[in-house]
Amino acid sequence: MVAPAAGGGCRGSGGGPERAAGPRAISASASTAPAAPAEPGAVTVRAHEYGFDMPAEVEGGVVRLTLRNDGRLKHEAVVVGAGDTPLDRVEADLTPVVTGRGTPTAPYLHFRGGVSLVPPGGAATSTLTLPPGRYVLVCSLTDADSTDAADRGPKAAAERFHYDLGMATPFTVQTANAAAMPPSDGVLVARDYAFDVPPLTPGAKTLTLRNDGRQDHTVAVSEWADGVDAATAKASFDALLAATPDKPPPDDVVVPDDVAFAGPLSAGGQTTFTMEFKSGRTYVFACYMSDRSGGPLHAGGKGMVAYATVPAG
Repeated sequence: MVAPAAGGGCRGSGGGPERAAGPRAISASASTAPAAPAEPGAVTVRAHEYGFDMPAEVEGGVVRLTLRNDGRLKHEAVVVGAGDTPLDRVEADLTPVVTGRGTPTAPYLHFRGGVSLVPPGGAATSTLTLPPGRYVLVCSLTDADSTDAADRGPKAAAERFHYDLGMATPFTVQTANAAAMPPSDGVLVARDYAFDVPPLTPGAKTLTLRNDGRQDHTVAVSEWADGVDAATAKASFDALLAATPDKPPPDDVVVPDDVAFAGPLSAGGQTTFTMEFKSGRTYVFACYMSDRSGGPLHAGGKGMVAYATVPAG
């Protein structure tokens, strides 16, 4: 789900499944040996205008989800727990979440993360946790998210969500592996209502987003230009969060670039995302979900924002 501009709508205690059982006695006279850890499952999804090609059933547990974009527009693959709810009802109930209206989230909807903002011809992978259940894979982007108008498909108005155009595919998980989440370059923990940001170093990094809270959370990562220090970044972002359509931010506010997104995740979920951290740059991590009972977006209304500067080197 796409991260909004600051002050806009929504883009989304945990731990993955435990490792397989430990040492197992073979016989009274035999030696014991640790069981080999289970490997994550893998599933590849192909996206196009406007649909997904994917299996109807997926092995759950820890899942390595790859989205290959065969289309001419940007696409994403977000996993939504939907139970037995009809697909048209799921699509209708997703819209207030995606647009950040702050209304209550339908109780049956649960978010498991996924892969976001894959460009045409590209591919991206995320590792996530997926318990048994019934799900829908959705793309909540619009044609307008592919900024080059020449690349927009002819079938839809630019503002229509792709899940309304066919990119909402049900699938089931009946069994789950016993794999553990693989090691990553750091764990970004989402709480109610704060982020614990791991130490950052320059370079391409894969981080795990883990939701230890009770509410749904996302993380949208934005990057300031070289030379913008943490104090300036915070003052600028505070002004952006306070802005409204009738009260835009001052002209001198420094606007960061959106560089990464992960989630949304309901309580207990984990998902990975990969991005490039640049030496000396300041980053902001913000959540644009509302409480499940409704209310303001967490970034502006709950202060769920964190800042970090990558050491120069």
